[in-house]
Amino acid sequence: MTPNNQLAHDLDGTGPLLVAVHGITENRSFWDPVSLRQHFRVLRVDLRGHGDSPRIPPYGIDESVDEIHHLIESLGEDLAGDQPPFMVGHSLGGVIATAYAARYPTRGVVNVDQSLRIGPLPAEMAAAVRGEGFADFVRSLFASHYGELDPALAVDIECRRDLNQEVFSGFWTPLLDWDADTLAAWSRRTTTLPPGVPYLSLHGTDPGEDYADWLTDRIPAALAEHTPARTHYPHLAEPEWFASRVHEFFSTRIHPSTRQWRRIARREP
Repeated sequence: MTPNNQLAHDLDGTGPLLVAVHGITENRSFWDPVSLRQHFRVLRVDLRGHGDSPRIPPYGIDESVDEIHHLIESLGEDLAGDQPPFMVGHSLGGVIATAYAARYPTRGVVNVDQSLRIGPLPAEMAAAVRGEGFADFVRSLFASHYGELDPALAVDIECRRDLNQEVFSGFWTPLLDWDADTLAAWSRRTTTLPPGVPYLSLHGTDPGEDYADWLTDRIPAALAEHTPARTHYPHLAEPEWFASRVHEFFSTRIHPSTRQWRRIARREP
């Protein structure tokens, strides 16, 4: 357990602060292939219930946002500069990165393959998450999203997952327990970012033909792009491309005079 129940984390690199948030069942080591520290001071965290972080409830998105913010504040003197962080999140981490930007000052967000258009789960899926077939359900769910990912890499990811039912159910509480109106109101709050916060939504799986329009209705500054590799793990499938795209996108905020923002509905390989 980390001191004072603080999230387990590591900090490396030079430049403006970038916080990297992993997906559900994963941990901060899943970012290892992605070299972001060449351009950023990278703070990688283990969400509560994941990796080396405390396994003490509550497990949830809003709680994670506050814990990440408190961690950043606690490390204040160790971080370069006094600017708000850039946020990068994969899957569940993409929701948390978005929710962070809705609640705290943020210089920009990259959401990796996580649609923000959500609704309550069908009863049979909710039963699978909380029932005896939990592990099989989750493995099948993730297997359906590997896509073009190298099979050897998919096997490595599968072996390193931590399928903890209590943790998983906690983070999925909005989908499992909330009615449609409550979930819609929470979604609206989570996607209400301050005007002008740069937002890049990178999709290796199909979020739907009208998703870019839906997203920019919620977040007017957002860009929605398809990644070269069709997989839920585009950052692992092509880590050099991913690191370059993140740096390119955020560099406008580092050097505001060098580039105009572009709105792109689809990025071809």
